[in-house]
Amino acid sequence: MDELKKMSDKELSIRMVMYIERVQKLMDSVSEIMDGKGTKMLINSIHHEYKAIKQAVKDDAHYLNLTMNRRIDEGSELYNGFFKPSISEAAAFGFASSTNSRIDFKFYDSLEEARYKLTKFYTLEEWKKVIES
Repeated sequence: MDELKKMSDKELSIRMVMYIERVQKLMDSVSEIMDGKGTKMLINSIHHEYKAIKQAVKDDAHYLNLTMNRRIDEGSELYNGFFKPSISEAAAFGFASSTNSRIDFKFYDSLEEARYKLTKFYTLEEWKKVIES
């Protein structure tokens, strides 16, 4: 587990962009399955990736919610104001489907909710701007 509280704004942004893009890629794959174009291998791949990202976000949320991992330094605005609430809300309200559930609209909706929560406070474009600066 990475020590998120010691990460720079750029490192936090890279992590968040990775999560958002992984969720978006999963949503695209789920859409393909729902359109009847997927294979058994794609279904297994979706379940595997869904389980991995769900656990990663859950682990980050747990880390962020521990008192000892609070940041009070001057550079903590992105950490406390955008990264922490986005991860916490995505873990709490996104990824609502079980890891082995049917790939259907409910599964897609749980991914959509996770993506919404990850971009609720800061858009994907804003996260990418932090990386570029």
